[in-house]
Amino acid sequence: MPGLDFLKRIASRIGIILLLPFGLNAASAANFIEEAQKLVTAYGCNQCHSTDGSIVAAGIPRIAGQKYGYLYRQLRHFRVGTVSYRGEIVAIRQHRIMNDVTKRPSVRQLKQIAGFYASRTCVENSMAPAAKPAGVERCETCHGGERTNPWQDTPYLGGQDETYLQRTIQKLWRSRNSIAGEQERYHRLAEIMFTDADAPHLDAYATYFAHLPCKGPGAARR
Repeated sequence: MPGLDFLKRIASRIGIILLLPFGLNAASAANFIEEAQKLVTAYGCNQCHSTDGSIVAAGIPRIAGQKYGYLYRQLRHFRVGTVSYRGEIVAIRQHRIMNDVTKRPSVRQLKQIAGFYASRTCVENSMAPAAKPAGVERCETCHGGERTNPWQDTPYLGGQDETYLQRTIQKLWRSRNSIAGEQERYHRLAEIMFTDADAPHLDAYATYFAHLPCKGPGAARR
């Protein structure tokens, strides 16, 4: 069973005090995390995302060491598919597997799964740094790189799977002018994240972030 030191490391890594949201003492929290590893296997998370941060297949995101706030929010978004606020669609996460899988766990279990992956150590890649493409500094404002990423609900992209980044960036770029432009992935901020001038650089953005260390400035991702 994990000890208190292990729990403290998790709390520092995911940027929250893990015990407080659930009213748990240290002993109960140890069981909480131990249960999480069982959930990752029971719901098949490890089949695509592994448990040690290794890449299972190109195109699948590496989530070990990613931020708890971001992971938990994405699980909730997958659970509903389309996220609205005051009548406006703000995000779309459509995936034939994830939309189904995330409906099965309870809210508590989703938090445990997010906490489990946030507590893992990301696996560094051995790729040489890539050239910094024009316009990528806008991406770095929220997603790290040469700049810190202080927000707990935006992902650090360094060391992420390149194929996954290419596909995701293309989808967000297509949705920049209209939700109708992309039905699988939409984020309301895409309209200010991207411009038409970004078109020649989209894959270069993916390459740039994929070749960065997974531990960004300020240890944004651990």
